[in-house]
Amino acid sequence: MTVATLFAVGCAAGEENATGEAIVVFGPYRDAEADRLVESFEEYAENAGVVIRYTGSNDFVTDLHRRIGSADAPDIALIPQPGLVAQLVDDGSIFQLDEATARQLVENYEPDVLAVAEFDGVDYAVPFRRTMKSVVWFRRDVFETEGWVLPTSLDELEALSATIATSERGIAPWCFAISAGDATGWAATDWVEDLVVRRQGPEFYDAWTAGTVEFADPAIEEAFVEFRDLVLQPGRVAGGIVDVVSTRVERAWEPLLKSDPGCAMYRQADFAIGWMPNGTDAGPEESLDWFVLPGVAGDAPPLVIGGDEIVQFDNRPEVNGLMAFLASSRAGTPWARSGGFLSAKSSISEDEYPDVEKGFITALATSPVQVFDASDQMRPDIGSGLLWTEITKWVGGSISYGRFAETIDAAQRQEALT
Repeated sequence: MTVATLFAVGCAAGEENATGEAIVVFGPYRDAEADRLVESFEEYAENAGVVIRYTGSNDFVTDLHRRIGSADAPDIALIPQPGLVAQLVDDGSIFQLDEATARQLVENYEPDVLAVAEFDGVDYAVPFRRTMKSVVWFRRDVFETEGWVLPTSLDELEALSATIATSERGIAPWCFAISAGDATGWAATDWVEDLVVRRQGPEFYDAWTAGTVEFADPAIEEAFVEFRDLVLQPGRVAGGIVDVVSTRVERAWEPLLKSDPGCAMYRQADFAIGWMPNGTDAGPEESLDWFVLPGVAGDAPPLVIGGDEIVQFDNRPEVNGLMAFLASSRAGTPWARSGGFLSAKSSISEDEYPDVEKGFITALATSPVQVFDASDQMRPDIGSGLLWTEITKWVGGSISYGRFAETIDAAQRQEALT
């Protein structure tokens, strides 16, 4: 196992509680995102007189499994994968929410959002962050200078990519990278998921997510081939495959914003704006803008969405209190105002968000079809482990698609027997 370098961020507001124990929070947020998360804790820490310590990990899933049951086990964790939450429920590792937290869920969330946090009718998680993944960032000024027109279908997107790749401007159509420690590969799964739901529809997508459609299915292979041809073939991606594999996911946007841009488009979730320099503005009046990854001709494109859930490994009163606070409308509002964050709560007013996030909120509210990230729903040893490892090999060219599909499908069949 790769040894993770942890980036610790502490919130020291308040005094130690009566037992002298701080509330330990663990999650995948680092750097600026960790700072914004800690701001969301401050009100509770000050009012309750407790210390809250947050640690963010680059190899979150691996490190969480290592910590559970150990001396450095967290009290609370923020988890991006519903499949991992389901496993923790099955293992009896986490506590169900207390009555005060459950009441906050009813007051602050829509029922469809809560469905992902409920297991056999019992509330085990607080939805915290919602993400819109089917986003393509682009430079409006560059498109206008070159006369490039935004695509309205996947076929038009392919034609546009081919035009950009052969233009005299000399920039690649796409920015893309997959390096993310033990999570390397997740950005590639997001691309494929968008293509599967667009070409095959939500019912097929859900069957694939559930494992009843295998990766060896011709329709799934077609999505991988389309992804390869659109983004990964020579001339299509900034820096070539070497940079795709070696560049950190959160730095993939950099060629897009250079004065002499290295790419024209960058498909990444709404939160990518939070990775960009402070003060980066986006929208119809800015040079940086975005559009929804198009669907097939004539259809409103579906959206692949994701989100983070908060679970608790301890039920001390102060931990229960923090969970109830995190389920309230007060938690997350500071981050919403800072940008790069969409709350899962319907109780946070749209007026609290910067203009670019308001556009995402509108897209989510009007989209006729939304599906949750497929790999995040799979059991973690597949969706957050083997799938990421094997898709990285496939992207890098060290294995064929047939070998990739055979490995994943065999693992899923074995898991179904246990």
